[in-house]
Order: sequence, then C-alpha cells, then structure tokens
Amino acid sequence: MPTPVPPVPERPTVLPPVVPDGPGGVGRHRRRLGAIGALVILAAVAAACGTSAGAAPAARSGCGSGQARITVEAGGQASATPDVLTIDIGVTVNDPTATAALADANGRADTLTTALKTSGVTPADIQSTDFSISPTTTPAGVITGYQVSNTLLVTLRDLTDAGQAIDTAASSVGDAIRINGLSFSVSNTGNVDGRARADAVETAAAHARAMTSAAHESLGAICSISDTTSGPTPEDFSAAGLTAGAATPVPLEPGTQQASAEVTVVYAISPA
Repeated sequence: MPTPVPPVPERPTVLPPVVPDGPGGVGRHRRRLGAIGALVILAAVAAACGTSAGAAPAARSGCGSGQARITVEAGGQASATPDVLTIDIGVTVNDPTATAALADANGRADTLTTALKTSGVTPADIQSTDFSISPTTTPAGVITGYQVSNTLLVTLRDLTDAGQAIDTAASSVGDAIRINGLSFSVSNTGNVDGRARADAVETAAAHARAMTSAAHESLGAICSISDTTSGPTPEDFSAAGLTAGAATPVPLEPGTQQASAEVTVVYAISPA
C-alpha cells in the first residue's frame, strides 16, 4: 500500500492591523497621502505657469526679422498763447564813494522789490541774479566814484496787469531803473508739445499710406515710433523804449509761440 501523504496545513490569512484614527492612525495616513497629491498638482500648475511667463512675447504682425518695412519721417506743429512774462529788471546808481553807492543801491533795490510785491508779484517769483560794484574812472585812470548795480529776475503770471506792474516798479526808483529785457513763455508746455507730437504722427501715417498705395503695397502694423520734440522757445524782447513814469502802462503783446515735433515711424508692409 502506498504511504499516505499528510495534508499540508493551510496558512492563515494575516490582515494588516486596523489602527484607530488619531495620532499615528489611519486618518493620519490618509491625510498624508492627500497632501502629497495636492503638492503634485500644485507643482504641475506652477510648471505650466512658469512656462507661460518665460515664453518670449510674439513679434507684432509683419515686424519680424526679414519682413518688409517702410520708414517715414514727419514733423508736426502746435501753437499756444504765452501766459508768463519774465523781466530782467534792476537798479544802477553812481556815487562819489563805494559806501554811498552801496547804500543808495540797497535802498532803491528794496523800494523796487516792495513795488513789485505791491503789484501782486509773489516773493517766490522775485530772484536776485546779479550784483556788481565797480569804480568809475577818467580816461587817465583816476577814480571819480563808484557804480553799483543790482539785478532781479521777475516772473509775472498775470499778463493783464503786467504793463502796469512794470510801470509802477520803474516809477518807484526813478532814473536808477534798468530794464534789460522781457521774455514771454508758456507755463504748461506739456499740452502744446503733445498736440505737436500728435500732428507729427498723423502726418507720418498719411505719408505712409500715400507711399504704400503708390507702390501697390499694403500698410501693416507700426513696428516703432521715435520722436524729438522741442517745446515753445521763450521769445525775447528788447527793453528799448520802456521809460519810467510813462503816462500809460507799458504796452505788451504776447502773441503766440510754436512747438514742433519730429517723429520717425516704422511700418510693416506686404503685397496688396
């Protein structure tokens, strides 16, 4: 008889121990897995954003390397009425001694400044620009006295009363008054400069359209714009004819001033 083979005992199935929720439990493991998943998602999103941010911006249509272009230069103009008057004004006196000349000039300069302030000029618009004291001599070089000059740069912002203010100031110091010149200017140059630039760009666009049409080309996008703009230049006037104590206020006509702009515009072009 064959020898019977003893049966192999079955191995019991061992289940992992169930760990209660709490510190070190199942809940903790689940939360850890959830956090890892969230980090993976965030990393993917960050990588996608980084790729987008680092990408080079697309070139304007028709402005890439090797594309046909047209360059146009044009000028623009705009005018404005001056609203500020600057006066180079002062006093000059001659006296036998330096001490007397200095005292005389100081007194008259104070009188002139007071008259200007009384006429409505603010202290901030009165600035000393030059002071000198020098001997006066004969042709042989003998000193006969001393001359003292004190010069102010005065800004008048109300042109309606500017003539009267000049006349009042000049009359206050008599024959010692010296008015070396006047200059009109525009206080807000940004507005007139902007209008000049706009005129220049519009002119450039008109020229570009005319040229591309004549060449049977199609005008595309603007690839670049550059400009060199100069603001209104103050207009200087001689003080000849201005006298102290005139019967009527000094007549002043501000006229107009011009601002100019020069622009260079590069356009893309393509066959029509």
